[in-house]
Amino acid sequence: MTTTPRIDPRRRARRGWRRWLLPVFIGLGLGTLAASDWLVGRYQEHQIEKKREHRKKLEKMAWFYIRADFDRLKYTADNKYQVTTWIENAFPEHQAYVMMPTVRTYIQVGPQWKEVPGIEPAGNRWTEGTVIKLDGRVEAERIFDIKEKDYFELLPGYMHIRFDNVMYIADEAEPKEDVLERASVYYIHLRPIGADDAKLRAQNNFASADVPLYITMPPH
Repeated sequence: MTTTPRIDPRRRARRGWRRWLLPVFIGLGLGTLAASDWLVGRYQEHQIEKKREHRKKLEKMAWFYIRADFDRLKYTADNKYQVTTWIENAFPEHQAYVMMPTVRTYIQVGPQWKEVPGIEPAGNRWTEGTVIKLDGRVEAERIFDIKEKDYFELLPGYMHIRFDNVMYIADEAEPKEDVLERASVYYIHLRPIGADDAKLRAQNNFASADVPLYITMPPH
């Protein structure tokens, strides 16, 4: 006669616990992974939103708080041209740091723009690439030498000149986030050194006896 083996109730209980605990542990593991993924996703979304808001802040600073423009131009003693541009933080209560701009000069020759070599004047207080805290207005100067004779005359007798002013803006001295590039362009009609004022006056019907050294132009 065959005898059915008896199963120890304690072993049966242990097997029951194992069957029940396994899906619980699997569920807890999956839940932990899902929670971790959610937290990582939320953190990444937060960082992206933080960068987006910081970018908006810099854009507002660059194009609303900070102003820049062409200021003046004069001849130098050695028959070159010295241009002065300015930068201003119109709202100094908002902290702004600016890398002093690189001002490049171009003259129109035919349909093309040709770059003119330039240097900073000796003793210039603010040199290109210097990072400053912009509380008010500062000036940047550049000397350029024009040798080109076959230039395009948008205004009779005058050279058509373009200045490219590029600066970098941040809200702290050593930024860990974005740095914004701002580029501005200025145009002028420039009287060549040694030009005949009587001829210029007649060509352009200047009412005044004084022939302007330069005439500013709107962006175009």
